Amino acid sequence: MNTKSAMQTPTPVFFPGDLIIEIILFLPVKSLLRFKCVSNSLNTLITDPTFANLHLKKSKTSSNPQFTLITNHVKPSVDSDWSIIPYPISHLVDNPSATFVADSHYLLNLKDKEWSMAGSCNGLICLVDYSSTNGGFKYQKYQDYRLRLWNPATRKISQKIGYFCGVRGFVFNFGWDDSTCSFKVVASRFSRLSGTREVKVFTIGDNVWRDIEPFPFPAVPIGLDWRGQRIDKGYEYGCVFLNNTFNWLATRLPGGLNWRLFLTVEDLVIVSLDLGTETYNQYRLPQGFEKLPREEPTIGVLEECLCLCYSYKETDIVIWQMKEFGIEESWIQFLKISYHIFQLDYDISFLPLFLSGDTLVLCSSKNEEAILYNWRDNSIKRIEVKVHKTIIDDKTHNSLYLSLAQGYVESLISVC
Repeated sequence: MNTKSAMQTPTPVFFPGDLIIEIILFLPVKSLLRFKCVSNSLNTLITDPTFANLHLKKSKTSSNPQFTLITNHVKPSVDSDWSIIPYPISHLVDNPSATFVADSHYLLNLKDKEWSMAGSCNGLICLVDYSSTNGGFKYQKYQDYRLRLWNPATRKISQKIGYFCGVRGFVFNFGWDDSTCSFKVVASRFSRLSGTREVKVFTIGDNVWRDIEPFPFPAVPIGLDWRGQRIDKGYEYGCVFLNNTFNWLATRLPGGLNWRLFLTVEDLVIVSLDLGTETYNQYRLPQGFEKLPREEPTIGVLEECLCLCYSYKETDIVIWQMKEFGIEESWIQFLKISYHIFQLDYDISFLPLFLSGDTLVLCSSKNEEAILYNWRDNSIKRIEVKVHKTIIDDKTHNSLYLSLAQGYVESLISVC
């Protein structure tokens, strides 16, 4: 036996199966999809729903969370595309000005312009089709509604599901019910003119819409008001998904009166819909909320807590956190930021998106820009992120939806 040759022969290294799983759980979905071709055993592992759930849990607790840019690319008289761009928050802090070209891996073409986004949950994005019946006459009373689930990371999209024909004006929100381990879509509608309140629930997999109790009288989510125009952007009327619940800032006055015309501080509450029991709760705002601001307050999620953000006496931006969800006494004032450092009009409100170390990322109510606020040195940086569908200018209008970035994580979760 040649001793020298034997010494040069590498000794095979074997990793226990559990260790391999722990290693690849840290990989992004795009890499895992490539690894499916390496061996049958890896393909079986990566396509296993149990592994998908473990990977999702790891993604949610990542120490380097993503600021996901969600974009809509519309080319006149052609079609409408959706895309996402995962972008680490740490990179955003270091380089707040950047221009991106959409990655074809995350690009979705839907062949029409009638789809909008109902929300994202566990790596899936729910899209809603607002097609009109009878040739699309925009002033008609009834409308066709359809849903599709899209996983941008795996490039999978479901067939059209959840069809119903109903009165115009429904707004949709998308979440996860822990008690039944199922995705649910809530469609809600309110008409000030008729006083009509409707709430429907669709459980993915059941393929049937169920009517549930409407919002508790007289509470109505602010902005959910059908007056003849199409309302289809659920995030824009302040719905927040947290702890198995949907939450809205609402008014107790009947008829959903306009903001600041007749409302008082006492008229405002948070209405919460539990997806498991499909029942409602109402929560009072912080006791320190003493005066109605010029613009509507916003609610969001910050550090896994429900938060309230508003302009205080046109001098400061105040952010409160409900440290224990559902416990009114747990509201604490998280931050008060002097308005003058923003150098913006008072008619703009903000939605807190993320907290990364000393930096808070806020989105403006006009959804045109976001701001990085360093709470230690009381400084700001404006985020100037631009997205294009292609490298060359092909006359596509590219819209960036910063507020939709909150809560999105990549996952292997199946769309069907």
